[in-house]
Amino acid sequence: MTGIHHTTLFAAQSMIRLGTRPPGGTPLPVSDHRQLQRHLENCEQSRLPAWNLLAYVLRDKIMMTDPVSDFHARDLAIGGSCVTYSVDRGPEETGLLAHRARSASGISVIPVASLLGATLIGMSVGQRAPLLLEGGAIKPVRVLAVAPPA
Repeated sequence: MTGIHHTTLFAAQSMIRLGTRPPGGTPLPVSDHRQLQRHLENCEQSRLPAWNLLAYVLRDKIMMTDPVSDFHARDLAIGGSCVTYSVDRGPEETGLLAHRARSASGISVIPVASLLGATLIGMSVGQRAPLLLEGGAIKPVRVLAVAPPA
């Protein structure tokens, strides 16, 4: 896994198994945090192709975020927000970050229960992160803009 510190990875996996998380994680609405846990449960039960990678990303996101009930950040990608991002410095893409797959008029939908969606949720404008791809490759993704849910 290029670009990931193995020490950090093993420490994170240990914390997940112990049910602990580092202090000062990224705030995320309680509803989004609960949905991430549901996606993880569904992912582990289904064991569909690439479930292992998705489960890893979901576990990491759950561990690195703190559920908050009084959420007001406007530049953070959360469920229902419209996110503009770029993968590997490629063209700008925009999509609606959704916990449930549905169609949206004139815009693509990014399921949170996907490698891209699980990576984007909880990211703020300007933030970069490694995006795991189904084949095992890793490319950088950057959040360029976020429009909060209506």
